[in-house]
Amino acid sequence: MAVEDFIRDSLDRTFDSIQQQSSDVLENKENIMKERVCEKSKSESSDDDDEKEEGDEVEHEEGASDTREKKMVIEEESKNWPLDADVGWGIRASDYFEQHPIKNVIGDDGVEIDWEGEIDDNWVQEINCLEWESFAFHPSPLVVLVFERYNRAMDNWKILKELEKAIKVYWGAKDRLPPRAVKVDINIERDLAYALKARECPQILFLRGNKIVYREKEHRTADELVQMIAFFYYNAKKPSWIDDTALFLR
Repeated sequence: MAVEDFIRDSLDRTFDSIQQQSSDVLENKENIMKERVCEKSKSESSDDDDEKEEGDEVEHEEGASDTREKKMVIEEESKNWPLDADVGWGIRASDYFEQHPIKNVIGDDGVEIDWEGEIDDNWVQEINCLEWESFAFHPSPLVVLVFERYNRAMDNWKILKELEKAIKVYWGAKDRLPPRAVKVDINIERDLAYALKARECPQILFLRGNKIVYREKEHRTADELVQMIAFFYYNAKKPSWIDDTALFLR
């Protein structure tokens, strides 16, 4: 009963606030409130037992009272529940998305973003902070894409696709150990992004052991990424676009 009184008081304050904004919105607000169905206390139950001889008459009166109370109760699932449209209640999310289905973003060049499909079929595995050590503390090459799904989504998606193409080149070669590639969503793995000092996206990190040897913040094609991977991990010639002052090679 205390909870019910609290809820009723909260609803009253809400109705008052709505009426202050528009006085005619909740003209029939009393129809929304359910009448309290009072339960009999233990003392009343014992009194009823003592007066069992008059049971038929009492039951008749209680039945009439229950009938009157039930008539004043409006069930939440009722189609006649009042004022839903006026105050914005009773709208289900499924109703909205049936009218406005979510579609993948398609850029001007016809590129379609499909983050959900990327989870099932990917060359660049998405990891969380708990998986980081198992990937970083490993002798094989590691390339990390720090990205955002919903901010500059098309830029992030295009760089991801270019990185996947570059990784496929090395996985197709049989004469060398291919690099591993992972991606980290900066908005989900905030602590990991902070530890990697990744404050803007997208960017590609090249790691050797557990140390970052280079950060690439510019958009690079798959061919350029292939050359960068070859330089950092396979002793190839340094590409001309790599900034010497940003190198962390030791």
